[in-house]
Amino acid sequence: MPSDSEGTRVDDNIKREQILVRSCQSPTANLDPLKSIGFIGSNQGNLLYQFSTHRALVRDDVDVRTISYGKFGKGPVEERAEWINSECDRLVLPLSSSFRLQNLKNLDAWADLVERLTVPVTVVGIGAQLRLQDVRDGTFVPSRVTGIAASAAEIAEHEAAARRFVAAVLDRSESIGVRGEVSKKYLEYLGFPADRIDIIGCPSLFMWGPDFRMPEKPVRLGKRSKMSLSFDHRIASTAGLLDRTITEYPKSSVYMQETIGARMVITGEETRATWPGDPRFPVKTAHRAYREHRLEYFPTAWSWIRHMESYDFAFGPRLHGTVAATLAGTSAHLMVHDSRTLEVAQHHHLPHTLIEDMGPTASAAEVASRQDYTAFNEAYRGNFDRFTAFLARNSLKSAYEAPGEALAAFDASLEQPARALGVVSDKTPSVPVRRRLSLAAKALRGQIR
Repeated sequence: MPSDSEGTRVDDNIKREQILVRSCQSPTANLDPLKSIGFIGSNQGNLLYQFSTHRALVRDDVDVRTISYGKFGKGPVEERAEWINSECDRLVLPLSSSFRLQNLKNLDAWADLVERLTVPVTVVGIGAQLRLQDVRDGTFVPSRVTGIAASAAEIAEHEAAARRFVAAVLDRSESIGVRGEVSKKYLEYLGFPADRIDIIGCPSLFMWGPDFRMPEKPVRLGKRSKMSLSFDHRIASTAGLLDRTITEYPKSSVYMQETIGARMVITGEETRATWPGDPRFPVKTAHRAYREHRLEYFPTAWSWIRHMESYDFAFGPRLHGTVAATLAGTSAHLMVHDSRTLEVAQHHHLPHTLIEDMGPTASAAEVASRQDYTAFNEAYRGNFDRFTAFLARNSLKSAYEAPGEALAAFDASLEQPARALGVVSDKTPSVPVRRRLSLAAKALRGQIR
C-alpha cells in the first residue's frame, strides 16, 4: 500500500515549501492489478487529473507529496486537520465532478476539514454535473449520470453543502479552479463572485506540459483497425453503437476503468450478477467481449496511457477514457451526454459529438469522420497558460517555468509503473509488446518538457 504521504526529494538539506496533493495513490505506485483497483477512487480516470496536477508542481524548490484519501478523509477531523496544518505549507485538492447528488456527504466532510485548516487550500479542476437539458434551461440542479432522482429538500441540502465547502476554500485561497463555463455559472448561482472563479479545464489534459500537440491527420478505419472503447453502462442510448462496433471491428476492445468492471476482468467473478440493464453492455462474463478477451485493464495510469499508443482510434462517453488516448497521441472522440463532458469538450476543443445527435444506426466510422484536432491544437497553449496563471494566482509555481532535477527524477520514477502488465478478460495477463517511442513515452523518460 502507498504510504499516506509520498514524494520525490532531490536534496533533503535544502529547505523547500511543503505541498500535499490529495490523490488516490502516489504517482509512483506500482501495485498488482487486483490491489490497484482499491486505490483508484472507484474510477481510474481520477488518477489522470491528480497525477497531472502533481507533475505540474514538481520543482527543485518545493517538496510535493501525496496525501491519501484515507489520511484526508478518515478518523477524527480535529486530528486530521492538526496533522495537515503541521505537515505542509499548502494543500492542493485536484477534484472532478464533485457537485453531483451522490457527493453530498463528501462535500460536508470536506467542509468540516477545510474549515479547521490554517494552511492555504487550492482546489484544482472541480466541476458540476447537470443534465444537458438543465444547461439549456439555465437551471442548476445537480444530477446523477442517469438523471435527477432527488427531492427539492435533498437538492437544497446539496446546495448548502456546496456553498459551505466552496466558502471554506475561498477563505484559504485567491480563487477556485473549475472545469468549464457551466461549473462557473453553477457557483455564481450559489452566490459566489465571478472574479473568484477561474475556468481552467481538466488538468489531466496538461500532463505533458505547454508544447503538447495532437496529430491532425484524418482517421481512416478498416476492418482490422484497433479501437479502444470507453463506454458507460448507465448511458442506455449508447448500447447499440457499442454493440455494432464490437461486431464490425474484431480488433476493438473495451477498457474497464471502473473498479467493478476491472474486478470482473481481473478475477472472473460476476460483479454485477443481478444488473437488469441492456445486455449489450459488457458487464457480465457471459458477454461475448469478455469471452473473446476484449475487455482490458492496466494497473497504473502510466501503463494505461502507454497501452493506448497501440490503438488507431478511441471513442466513448467516458471523459478520461478519451483523455488517456489523447495523452498517448491516439485520436479520440468524446460522446457528450451531460454538462461535465460538454464543458470540458468545449473548453479544450476536444473532438466530440452529443449522443442525442447520433442516429439509431450510428457507426464508429461516422464518429471517426468527425475527427479534427485543429481547434484543440490552436487552443492548447492558451488553455495551458490559463491553467498555470491560476496556479500562480494561488501562489503555486509551475514546474514548467523552469524544469529542473526534481521533474527529471519524477519522470524517471514513472518508468517502471509505465511498464506494468495489463489484464485481459478470460485470459492470462498480457505480455509486453514492443511499441513506438511516442510523445507520451518520451515524456515519461523526461525528454519532453
